[in-house]
Amino acid sequence: MIEVKFLTRFLDITGERATEIKDAKDMANLIDILSQKYQSEFKDVLFDDNGDIRDYLKVIVNGEDIRAINGMETPLKDGDQVVMFQTIAGG
Repeated sequence: MIEVKFLTRFLDITGERATEIKDAKDMANLIDILSQKYQSEFKDVLFDDNGDIRDYLKVIVNGEDIRAINGMETPLKDGDQVVMFQTIAGG
């Protein structure tokens, strides 16, 4: 199982702090599964008009931003932890 934790905006969308997903081979597959579970609003919030993860959102796998690994092709395996959240900026 892959543990997915939701913080900030994702907590509002999903209504859950965490979920466990079985058999997601990579981030793209995981996002598809989560989008089916949480409807289209999930993808609408996550991706910009170009299909990229919005700049102000973070998707972390085992402590590393997927942008620094393989993006949506980042492989996943049982026991991995994914955290999704919106960064907070201020001045």
